[in-house]
Amino acid sequence: MWSLEHVQWACIRAVANTSLYVRHSPWLSPTTQPDSVKTYQCRPNLYPCRVFTPRGHNGQDALPLVIRAHGGGFIVNNPTVDDPIARHLADNARCIVVSIDYGKAPQNKFPAAYEDVIAQSLAVIDDPDLPLDRSKVVLCGSSAGGNLLLAAAQDPRLLSKVVGVAAIYPVVDLTTDGDAKMATRPDASVPDFIGNSYSSITRLLFDAAQKPSSTDTRISPTYFATRDSLPPNVLLIGCEHDMFCHEDEAMANKLAALSTEAKVNTEAGWRAPGVQWHKVLGQPHAFEAFPAKTPEKEKARTDALDAMYSVISKWLIDVFSNSGGK
Repeated sequence: MWSLEHVQWACIRAVANTSLYVRHSPWLSPTTQPDSVKTYQCRPNLYPCRVFTPRGHNGQDALPLVIRAHGGGFIVNNPTVDDPIARHLADNARCIVVSIDYGKAPQNKFPAAYEDVIAQSLAVIDDPDLPLDRSKVVLCGSSAGGNLLLAAAQDPRLLSKVVGVAAIYPVVDLTTDGDAKMATRPDASVPDFIGNSYSSITRLLFDAAQKPSSTDTRISPTYFATRDSLPPNVLLIGCEHDMFCHEDEAMANKLAALSTEAKVNTEAGWRAPGVQWHKVLGQPHAFEAFPAKTPEKEKARTDALDAMYSVISKWLIDVFSNSGGK
């Protein structure tokens, strides 16, 4: 039986999905459109996958693959929300990007979304109609999508097929509550819209009678068993004013500590063998989706977004150039 909370989130999801289809329609966003859409029969009841190929590709040469999973707190959004980043990565990293969907809570309790991303990822990788270099497959997700793909990347069904995973401001540790996460932020005066919703989201995501351990890697991917539990290349991105930034950096440090080589500093983070950390300074969770209220802050936001896209593209190019024959 649905509670008022269930109804409220269902209404929010309906409004969000309608808004996304309008804002990312060919009429309002002609430059970020996918080249095709496709429904895989392994999950026919989800929103169609959106397929992006690099501009100018001849359709014949095999290309690397990026499988993209959107954010939305496990409850809202659909693959259209990722059209801008998918188009950017396809064109700038010269790869095929396929944005996938997954079942949303509360109708679809854990582990439905987890199983959805694995099933669709495998279907995309095995798709004979896509000109893919299957030795160069990377997963890339934001927020809830980042959580799902960091978790799915550790699943034996997918791990051997993937050379990298990039996660943008994902939740990676469900052992701490929302208040504890909010307390890790450097400036409590900066709003964080996830903070007020975090406990509601976790209630709707899990069946109380069957909730797994909070250290289960399917929900808390930072508790990976060994370095080989994850693909050889990991990019973690956090936002300075995001309640998940602290745990994201902690996961990156955990991966770096498994190497005998020292970190090398970058402009806004560092890299070590097999892992790169990038912190988006001055921005909150999901900053790319919400324009700032003043021209100065909006310029800072768009500059940060451009820089983040550039970091991801350069990381992908490096991963693709050093992978092959997996």
